[in-house]
Amino acid sequence: TIDMLEMEEDFHRRKSRNGSIELQTVNEIGDNDSEEINPLMAQDDENSKDLAFDDGHGGPPPGSATPSQVVINIIISFVGAGLLGVPNAFMKSGWLLGFVALLVVSAMNVYAMLRLPAVQVTLQARFPAEQLHSYGDIGRCIMGRTGEIVVQMCLAISQAGFGTAYIIFIAANIKSIAHVPRLYICLACIPGLILLVQFRDLKSLSPFSLLANTANFAALCSVLFQDYESYTPHNDTIHAVKWDGLWYVIAVTIYSMEGVGLILSLKGSAKNQLQFPKLFVGTITIISVFMAFFGAAGYVGFGNATEAPITLNMASNWSAMFVKLALCLGLYLTFPIMMFPIWNIFEGWNPELLRDSTLGRVCSRSLVVLMSAAIAYSFPHFGKFLGLVGSSICTMLAFIFPCYFHLKVLGPELSWLQYSLDVMILIGACLFAIKGTYESVIGMMNGEGGEEL
Repeated sequence: TIDMLEMEEDFHRRKSRNGSIELQTVNEIGDNDSEEINPLMAQDDENSKDLAFDDGHGGPPPGSATPSQVVINIIISFVGAGLLGVPNAFMKSGWLLGFVALLVVSAMNVYAMLRLPAVQVTLQARFPAEQLHSYGDIGRCIMGRTGEIVVQMCLAISQAGFGTAYIIFIAANIKSIAHVPRLYICLACIPGLILLVQFRDLKSLSPFSLLANTANFAALCSVLFQDYESYTPHNDTIHAVKWDGLWYVIAVTIYSMEGVGLILSLKGSAKNQLQFPKLFVGTITIISVFMAFFGAAGYVGFGNATEAPITLNMASNWSAMFVKLALCLGLYLTFPIMMFPIWNIFEGWNPELLRDSTLGRVCSRSLVVLMSAAIAYSFPHFGKFLGLVGSSICTMLAFIFPCYFHLKVLGPELSWLQYSLDVMILIGACLFAIKGTYESVIGMMNGEGGEEL
């Protein structure tokens, strides 16, 4: 994941160094001769060579990741703190409805996300001189500069949302251990995060990334053993279906797939990019099945007392405390890595002020940390925050944009089945985004599932 983010960061820096680059939209295709369509070609040969990674086919060169490395990258990118909110979502929807909804949404998510590489390949063939490496590049190619800004803003907000959820998780778990007010915990997170986000090179964060991934993996595995070890019989009725929780479990499922913004980077990192769709489908299938069993097991184990995150249900002993602290450490060290796409976007817009100026860079990055901590304190309930982010920004990135782009670029060439599926997902996602976001906001305003600040 570090390597993929480094590639994207390096590309953004080259773009900002080469100045503003105008891009012709897909709507203009057909109005010009092929010789005139070179939207991303720089104005001089030297800059063109610096910007281009042409491998003879008009696209970026293939990556170097083996299939096993791609699988590991997918797992690291898509398995995060959202997993720990799934059991609580199953409690609200019922284990059977939650199980089915999670698998169906995951399958639709995979279909929608794989539309982006298909669109990328098509646009690259139409515009051989362009460099379409990122989600934002595709948005710009299809909808112009406005499209790029909209996509990049959604990506930035989603990444900030993931980071904020980490602080909420840390505050909730530290409070359960030390019984310290959440305000003090959120404030205590700020100084270290401000220092960590100042690193300008992702390689400098590699040791923290390794430690974070190790801590997260060990702790997530331990949660299952802790659930079994500390299980005590209860008399709660384990419901199979609770329709009023359907929207919530869908939102949490969408949020839990945290790597939606990295789909093109994951594909670009693969040595054999033709093999990537199969690897992606297989890996996400395994992750989805694991999430479904994890959610069902947590709900069955703790019944109506299942909390979000489920670590709050763990027994108050030293081993449970170790698991909580390990997860807190892992997510704390993951926070600066999740912020790097935000720096690439915002600092690329105004490199002189936000990247090249030390004062501007430090102040802007510190401000993002302060805002994340403030929002984390204001929204104390982990599960409700997952539902809000999942039903709004994540739905747009995972379903609405990919299907719209696919229809816009390949609509006339699609089969009736593909076209209908794209339209169905697009309409359904738009309706869910409105309904899910509304219910999440109302739930927070009414204090559902809230806790003391």
